[in-house]
Parts: sequence; C-alpha cells; structure tokens
Amino acid sequence: MTRKKFTTTLDEKVIKDIKIKAIQENTDVSTIIEKLLIEYLNKNNSQK
Repeated sequence: MTRKKFTTTLDEKVIKDIKIKAIQENTDVSTIIEKLLIEYLNKNNSQK
C-alpha cells in the first residue's frame, strides 16, 4: 500500500494523549490512526 501525507486539525489534548499512547505501544501515531480509520470504514461499509 502506498502511503501519502495527510494533514488535519485535532484538539491539543487528543494529540498529546495519542502521542503518549503510541510511545507506550512502541508504534507511531499514523499507524494508530490508520488502523482506527480502516476499522471505522469497514464497520460503516458493512452497515450499507
């Protein structure tokens, strides 16, 4: 899969918390967000 840069705006606390969580899980924020978005899209596609 080709990755592409994506920029958005989030609440400061959300950014801080997700960065801390990524460090704790030895991963990066992009990986967490991508996983959550895929789950969200799959869930919504199955409801159609």
